[in-house]
Amino acid sequence: MTSFPFKDRRKLVPDSGRTAREILDCRAIILDNQLHNRFLKDLVNKYSQAQRSLITMNRELTDRQNLLNEDLKAAAGIQQSLLPQNLPRVAGLDLAWRFVPSEAIGGDVFNVFWLDDHHLGIYMLDVSGHGVQAALVTVSVSQMLLPHTGLVVRKKSASASGYEITSPREVMVLLDAEYPMERFDSFFSMIYIVLDVRDGSFAICNAGHMPAMVFRRDGGIETLKKGGTVIGLGGMVPFEQQEEMLYKGDKLLLYTDGVTDFMNSRQELFGRKRFIRVADSLRNRPMEEMVNGIYETMMAFGDGFPIQDDVSILGIAR
Repeated sequence: MTSFPFKDRRKLVPDSGRTAREILDCRAIILDNQLHNRFLKDLVNKYSQAQRSLITMNRELTDRQNLLNEDLKAAAGIQQSLLPQNLPRVAGLDLAWRFVPSEAIGGDVFNVFWLDDHHLGIYMLDVSGHGVQAALVTVSVSQMLLPHTGLVVRKKSASASGYEITSPREVMVLLDAEYPMERFDSFFSMIYIVLDVRDGSFAICNAGHMPAMVFRRDGGIETLKKGGTVIGLGGMVPFEQQEEMLYKGDKLLLYTDGVTDFMNSRQELFGRKRFIRVADSLRNRPMEEMVNGIYETMMAFGDGFPIQDDVSILGIAR
């Protein structure tokens, strides 16, 4: 048996100690790697599951958005179908209108229709807010204002014609009771006019709407704002109406705040003063040219900036 010197045996012990530690360190590293790999595997699995869930959610959201877009498109179609397709042909009257919808479905609507053989009913309204809800209220109100519903024209056997035309003030009172803000969660501004086509006399009531403007043949400009608050406040302020005349050469303009509140890229408002100034400069043009000229001036002012709200303009000249 071979013997080793004592000094060599002393060297062996430390060398054996180092090898054992290295083995333990290696095992620890292996275990750490295994745990790390297991953690990474779990993390990758969870990420993959989350990614699959996200893809599914995105697909569902896309489908829902497509359905919403279809609903909005349908609502826009209904809204535009309520606009006058053919204005009444009246000897001695020149009527024209312009409606341009914004990207968001709004609540603008207007119409001109016969009440009887000698009177026209004229209205313009703007429901608060945007979207399908505003469009639905618009549809409902426009249906209420059809002559056969009994709101704007009532049967009255005692009269010669058998009918009685409801005054603008009373129309506002009836609508205010029918459309309380608490029920519909919205309100609307409105102008309603009854015009006698024989002599140009008319009665008008303004329920919180942009005031009608009359451009007189002699160069004067009148603002018609008599009426009351918006429809939906439950008769908070009594409605009033005023009686006016539209003489030969006069022009009557109705519009919504989509015109005056139009803002360009520099955050400047088109404004009511500018609207009146532009309309006044076009007062001697035919009604259609006057209405279109106002809109074209708006677009030039916007310099390509999109409109933020429905733009409605209705003009009547005698």
